[in-house]
Amino acid sequence: MAKIFQMPPELINQITAGEVVERPASVVKELLENSLDAGATEIALEIENGGSSLISIRDNGSGIDKEDLPLAFSTHATSKIRSFEDLEQVLTLGFRGEALPSIASVSQTTLISRTQNAEHAWKIQPFIDLSVSAAAHPVGTTVEVRDLFYNTPARKKFLKSERTERQHIQQFVERLALSKDNIFITFNNQKALGGKTLEERIACILGNEFLEQAVPLFAENDMEEGKIKISGYIGLPTFNSANTDKQYCYINGRIIRDKLITHAVKQSYLDMLYHGRQPIFALWIDMPPELVDVNAHPQKYEVRFRDSRLCHDFIYAAIKGALRDVRPHHQLAIKQNNSFENNNDSAKNYSEESKNQVSILTDNFSVSKNSSDGINNTPYRHYPSQNNLSRKALNSSQLYYQWQANSLEKIVEEEEKITNRDESIAELEKPIVAEQIENKHDTMPLGRALGQIHGIFVLAENAQGLVVVDMHAAHERILYEKFKANLRGRAAVSQKLLIAQTIGINEREAIILQEYGEIFQKIGYEISVENQVLIIDAVPELIKNADHCAIISTAIAELAQFPDTVSIERLEDQILATMSCHRAIRAHRKLSLIEMNQLLRDIEETPAAGQCNHGRPTWIQMTEKELGNLFMRGK
Repeated sequence: MAKIFQMPPELINQITAGEVVERPASVVKELLENSLDAGATEIALEIENGGSSLISIRDNGSGIDKEDLPLAFSTHATSKIRSFEDLEQVLTLGFRGEALPSIASVSQTTLISRTQNAEHAWKIQPFIDLSVSAAAHPVGTTVEVRDLFYNTPARKKFLKSERTERQHIQQFVERLALSKDNIFITFNNQKALGGKTLEERIACILGNEFLEQAVPLFAENDMEEGKIKISGYIGLPTFNSANTDKQYCYINGRIIRDKLITHAVKQSYLDMLYHGRQPIFALWIDMPPELVDVNAHPQKYEVRFRDSRLCHDFIYAAIKGALRDVRPHHQLAIKQNNSFENNNDSAKNYSEESKNQVSILTDNFSVSKNSSDGINNTPYRHYPSQNNLSRKALNSSQLYYQWQANSLEKIVEEEEKITNRDESIAELEKPIVAEQIENKHDTMPLGRALGQIHGIFVLAENAQGLVVVDMHAAHERILYEKFKANLRGRAAVSQKLLIAQTIGINEREAIILQEYGEIFQKIGYEISVENQVLIIDAVPELIKNADHCAIISTAIAELAQFPDTVSIERLEDQILATMSCHRAIRAHRKLSLIEMNQLLRDIEETPAAGQCNHGRPTWIQMTEKELGNLFMRGK
């Protein structure tokens, strides 16, 4: 008797269903994506008992012809691809032809559809047979899925509570409604989700509060195969969440949850986000379809990039650049100027020569409000909009690079001479004429200093009201950026070790070191490998007292998974963050008005100065109106 035999179609469909139909939300996903592929703009979704009893989806799409209805429930039957070339160029959300037969194999499914030119609709119920009968229905399609997993009770036992399953469906509907313009999805007769423009969609799903505390992003990279673009909104580091459910990412309009992209975004926020918190963002990545393989996951949530390192570095640099370009004076042009469409000219082209130096102009900031659902947005109560400010006047990139260039000449020599923490205040001591401050404080974002509170906070007055600065956190960020500018703006200086340090490594780690050895040399390490032992002969002078065995071991682990540039940079930043924290001015240090005002000016010109490198806020703004409300003025 033969040991290998052909499985029956029913069994094949149920096996496929095990990959495609994980829970009711999986069914909703497949059917809603089919509706969008059919050109639907209005979709009504109804469920019962968390989707296990009923899932009904009705759309106004193009519909299915009568003769195609039986084929729609056949395995691997699709109208979307006909050749391998089509598969490489696929831009539709569905393309495998597995969804409908898989769903029908584990439920009682009914489909009614009518095309534009048909006199009436046609109905099919594959759980009975594949015959087609006439029915009444407007142009579009309705799919009803009843008694999900009725014939696979083992799978039904794995379903969670009705509330949990409903939440999974709600989350997917929100993600899909956010994906494209002019899509409106009604869930159980509630208010339709979606919008005509990007801002309307974001406001509907993430709320106006996010738009008020988000930075618009646009960057692109020209390649031989085509252009890669990233656009959307990224939340300020101080507007964050306790979990990752407010992170939205799309590639060519497809919802994705990709580890590489998640890592790139997380690394972008690394020295700006408070530990344990998660960034909030909505990103759209557009690229030639041949550069990304969407057929890499049963539910198509994960993708594979042809050049994963390039995509990772591009996303990292774009987001990092946008966040670092935020300065206090940008807050003067927020809220009313918060237009995504007008920010396309705000990004420098992303090139191979400068792919880690993407600079995005971000002139959007806003007044924060109290929030719920684990969102933290307390640090910023910023400025109202002034529409008459020109975009050119807000080019923070020029300010930053000018500031950076000036700092390169003297930082190492001066900082290495510091023997007492209090002497670090010398970084702030630059001559400022009191009359200049008095006359110009209305035009300075952080205004002029009034005094200190308990030697911890600097109190300042600006045109909008009151500014309170945490002087240690602010000075910590200033020093941190200067250290980084020095380390990456000069050739690395090495310090020879009297006694070499050694690390035991395996064969795989030795291969990584051989491939990326030049990376370690660039930052000042001199290393060699002998008999699976890594020998460290010299270390970077600026971080000579660090734990170099731990640094290199961590770097090797990072390099095994993610791009080298980000991995090494992250390790450098960790060391420099510790140095700047130790050397920043401490609490209860008495400052003169000149020192306080210089601190304010340095904050205004320092990248990412809204938070220290641990993610804590460096300053807050209270407007005159907010102060008046505290005293019930005008009531």
